[in-house]
This record gives sequence, C-alpha cells and structure tokens, in this order.
Amino acid sequence: MADEWKLKEDGNLDISSVTGFRAVVIQNGAVVLQVKAATSPEHYPAGDKLEQFSLSPQTAAELGRDLLDAAQVLLQKPDGEMH
Repeated sequence: MADEWKLKEDGNLDISSVTGFRAVVIQNGAVVLQVKAATSPEHYPAGDKLEQFSLSPQTAAELGRDLLDAAQVLLQKPDGEMH
C-alpha cells in the first residue's frame, strides 16, 4: 500500500490543497492530526474536506521529518526551477 497512489481517471494524481491543519496530543499518548483541504479550486481557501488521523509519537516525528525534507528540496531550488 505504501507504494500506491490515488489517481484520477486520467492517470494524474488525485490531490487536494491543504488549507489548514492542527495537531494535538490526546490522553492515550497519541498525536491527532486534523487536516482541512480544498478538493477543487472553487473550495479554496476555506476547504471542503476534513480528515483526522491518530499517529503514534514515532509516526508523527517521522512524518514531520519527511515533510521537512521534502520542503527543503523545494526551498533550496532557484526561483522558477521545478523539481
């Protein structure tokens, strides 16, 4: 499952734009990540989709590192250069 991506009928990635997020720690020691997203341009910037995920502390830390690593790749590129 880790290598699979959700695709549209035309074969492109089926993605939504993140419009907001927050993370909280709950009593059982899990991190809850709430992500709000816009599934199409007409729903931006408020968003029309809300997902909530429970993560172990280890998974939350790994997700944070992966997001930071991905962002650093783009932040280090000269303006206009695509990855």
